[in-house]
Amino acid sequence: MAELVKESESAGGWGAQPSPSAAVETAPAAEGATTEVAVDGGGWGAPAAATGDSAPPTAEGGWGAPAAVAEGGDSTPAATEGGWGAPAAEGGDAGAAAAAAEEAKQEKIKKEIEHSAEVMAMLAVEDEDQKKNRIRVIQSDPNSHLSSAKTFSELNLPENLLQGIYGMGFDRPSQIQEVALPLILANPPKNLIGQAQSGSGKTVAFTLGMLFRINLQENYPQAICVAPTRELANQILSDVIVKMAAHMPGLRCQLALAGIMIPRGERCNAHIVVGTPGKIEDWIRRRMLDPRQVKVFVLDEADDMIAEDGHREKSIAIHRQMSPQCQTLFFSATFNEGVFDFAKRIVRAPNIIKLASDEELVLDVIKQLWIDTAGNKQEVLSDIYDLLTMGQSIVFVRTKMGANQITQMLVEKGFDVATLHGDLENLERDVLMDEFRQGKRKVLISTNVLARGVDVPAVSLVVNYDIPTTYDGQPDFESYLHRIGRTGRFGRKGVAINFVDNEHDKGLLEQIANHFSPARTMIFEAPGDDIEELEKIIQGTA
Repeated sequence: MAELVKESESAGGWGAQPSPSAAVETAPAAEGATTEVAVDGGGWGAPAAATGDSAPPTAEGGWGAPAAVAEGGDSTPAATEGGWGAPAAEGGDAGAAAAAAEEAKQEKIKKEIEHSAEVMAMLAVEDEDQKKNRIRVIQSDPNSHLSSAKTFSELNLPENLLQGIYGMGFDRPSQIQEVALPLILANPPKNLIGQAQSGSGKTVAFTLGMLFRINLQENYPQAICVAPTRELANQILSDVIVKMAAHMPGLRCQLALAGIMIPRGERCNAHIVVGTPGKIEDWIRRRMLDPRQVKVFVLDEADDMIAEDGHREKSIAIHRQMSPQCQTLFFSATFNEGVFDFAKRIVRAPNIIKLASDEELVLDVIKQLWIDTAGNKQEVLSDIYDLLTMGQSIVFVRTKMGANQITQMLVEKGFDVATLHGDLENLERDVLMDEFRQGKRKVLISTNVLARGVDVPAVSLVVNYDIPTTYDGQPDFESYLHRIGRTGRFGRKGVAINFVDNEHDKGLLEQIANHFSPARTMIFEAPGDDIEELEKIIQGTA
């Protein structure tokens, strides 16, 4: 059974500061505005830095790479007896001894380089095998050929979509995209239920699927994407669809959110509609949105959208309005068995992409820690405020009241924080998210409204002020995964800190650790009373 252990008990772990991402300027999202999307230099799926229980320690610069040689220096220990700086042999044998030592040294260097090359080759094969084993594909037609795409050019996409993808900084498909895109883009269209890790490129995959089906000459809704929150719907449209469609002049998109109205007597004629289930269902019911000719229907964060305690009723009501020919795409990082079985019942003959086990859900690039706060959570949070502002941070709490109280406490101490939850006015929520994305706000105190899908590249630290639980007090595995997934996006490194206030909290966290990682330690203890040491652990220098 995996237990919560001290950080010092790990073999060092990792925790290096998040590496800077390459910001690639893309087409303006609106007139006069320039938007940027941050893309990890190595792309998703590059080998993670080694942790204490993974591969043998290697030199900086990648898995198994030979140690860098300092300019003018030597890379290996002296072959001569006595080590570096031993006195030269006396008499006429000095030259011969030096030559022999040099020859031995060069031979050793040669062998080390050859060994490093062998290790790199083995690790490359191992990494490819691990990638293949992470995903299971279940085809609706087991006799059909299953293909994957290593490059976007293999997908026979129109030039304007290829330009849009490359303009966003993506040079090759991620792991989920390699498998999902050939299925999504197939003709005739096939339905898909897809699961993949947070930050792995699901949104890009289904956006490409929507844009691929759009006929710009037809003036009616052709794709509908439903998301659980206005923040996620806004992000899907402004950060992904608009940028990917930068070379599709004439494309019309419409947000369907609370506060957005269609004039009486008019209908939505946008090609793509993105919104929350309540507003989209309302527009369909009031005949402001005609779904009968929609070609692609997407549910993002689908497990939440069709869960009994989520948005099931409205999501199903929308889905039932689609024609039998409409392609249905359900995507999420998490699907518990009950929700997954329900999804298979409402999606006709779906292809299925599923992670092999829940252990694959947690990204290796997220370092997970826990702090014993011993009844002083507010104090510890204010103590680590400087760490929260090293990059950007999200602090997750259980209730809206708790979010307001913590925000008030920190503001009274002179700290610059803001709170975001469902009771705020829509405009206030939108302004706060814009400020956070632009870096004007460093710390957000939030409920689970920000737990799903929201991608802010500069978020390097997530704090679970309250361990996530379900309505009946059980550990909420899905919410934990989605919360910590707000960092470590697209291969960038991140840190998640869990506050453990009592034995009950510790028990909840241990259950979460055992669920995702029963065979090895996943969450390490870090000091809450030694901020200097905690900073070193976060930065990977401890």
